[in-house]
Amino acid sequence: NIAITDINEKYVWGGDAITIDGADMVWIDHVTTARIGRQHIVLGTSASNRVTLSNNYIDGVTSYSATCDGYAYWGIYLDGSSDLVTMKGNYIYHTSGRSPKVGGNTLLHAVNNYWYQSSGHAFEVDSGAYIVVEGNVFQNIGTVVETPVSGSIFTSPDTTTNAACTSYLGHACQLNGYGSSTAYSSSTTSFFSDFSGKNIASASAYTGVAASVVANAGYGKI
Repeated sequence: NIAITDINEKYVWGGDAITIDGADMVWIDHVTTARIGRQHIVLGTSASNRVTLSNNYIDGVTSYSATCDGYAYWGIYLDGSSDLVTMKGNYIYHTSGRSPKVGGNTLLHAVNNYWYQSSGHAFEVDSGAYIVVEGNVFQNIGTVVETPVSGSIFTSPDTTTNAACTSYLGHACQLNGYGSSTAYSSSTTSFFSDFSGKNIASASAYTGVAASVVANAGYGKI
């Protein structure tokens, strides 16, 4: 429950707000990041193992944008060599890309987050990314998933397909909500067995996510 702001905003390599590299059982919760020189949250190339990012507010409004439009490009970078990451209840606002970029060997469950206002893309899916995206809201997002996609992603495309989640995540995956956003559909399930035996976050319908996240995400919202 802290705010990390104003880290060398005008310098491209000015520093990250939060960097984790070589860890386990890390919980980052109710953190606000704003006006950051480089990345807001990054998991480095060493194994960070089990990490939860919950109820955080990534504020991408900036006067020094890599895309020259006031939108932060370096949002969240998940690139660990053996990482199991849960993103739940986060408010990701006013970015232009890499929010998140996922690669290395990362199993990501992105559930009930709110992406609002992006001039570029939200997800960048590199080789070694294995992602389930469910119950999220994407509002005014230029492109939800940048193409081409090198890794694996399941975007919970319809209720029939989403039933495949039950055996591995313990529930049928929830549909995502899209408003003025370029959606991307993928039904890749070949990596679902990687979730077996793990503690998996619950998921609720996307319909109440935007209001709940805005009310609860970030510093001082506990």
